[in-house]
Amino acid sequence: MDRIEKSDNIEVLTQSKISKMLGDGRLEACEITNCQTGEVRTVPASAVFTFIGAIPCTDWLPKEIEKDSKGFVKTGRVVSDSPYWTAKREPFLLETSRCGVFAAGDVRVGSIKRVASAVGEGAMAVLFVHEYLASL
Repeated sequence: MDRIEKSDNIEVLTQSKISKMLGDGRLEACEITNCQTGEVRTVPASAVFTFIGAIPCTDWLPKEIEKDSKGFVKTGRVVSDSPYWTAKREPFLLETSRCGVFAAGDVRVGSIKRVASAVGEGAMAVLFVHEYLASL
């Protein structure tokens, strides 16, 4: 964050949203609306990166699926000592404290928090589901 704030070629716009993306066959500019003032700016852009936050939406999960203090889901070896872990084997890498329930992507404790990683973990979770079902 310090590097971003000190950078001359990055402008941080808070309380704002992209209201339009403009271009002919490729991105050329974004129309940005300040949500507090209503001011609209058109900013030249060839790419867009959006950071939507790092607060997991896991309150709906039952207590048997353990989370850390920030709400991220615990998976893998970390949950082998959980009172909710009932299997006689070690948990699979993406398995939660509830045997047979898997978590992938940003919701996991220690995940990379990148789309490509989440997609890869999702593919891995499918493999683990097959292994889990084969063991029943």
